[in-house]
Amino acid sequence: MGLRQALNERPALGWGVAAVVAVVAGVFMFRNLGGGETAELTSMITLRCSETGKELTLPRGAVERQLMLRPYPVNPDEGFPNPDTGKPTMFPVDDWKSMVAGTNASRKERAEKDSPAPPAPKPPGSN
Repeated sequence: MGLRQALNERPALGWGVAAVVAVVAGVFMFRNLGGGETAELTSMITLRCSETGKELTLPRGAVERQLMLRPYPVNPDEGFPNPDTGKPTMFPVDDWKSMVAGTNASRKERAEKDSPAPPAPKPPGSN
């Protein structure tokens, strides 16, 4: 008995399959309606210069991208470059230390995996 014949003999089975497909599609659609990560990465972050007090607004995604491009571990005492002076004195107004800690935590495992193994110790008496 083929699938087509089974669905012709039992139309309720076909409607049941259609209902399951519709529910699964609805779940995927509603799950993605919140915006999730996209909304978070497009939110704006204000950076303030620690020397001059000048403020600059950037999308969160651009700020996180710049953090990810820095060498591991990211130094929380080094801010973003000031467009006027070029010095790394621009810091987010909100919680900068937790942003750096989150970036370092997300990169820690990869950095440990990529770091070369320490050299094997030399046997005693060998030079």
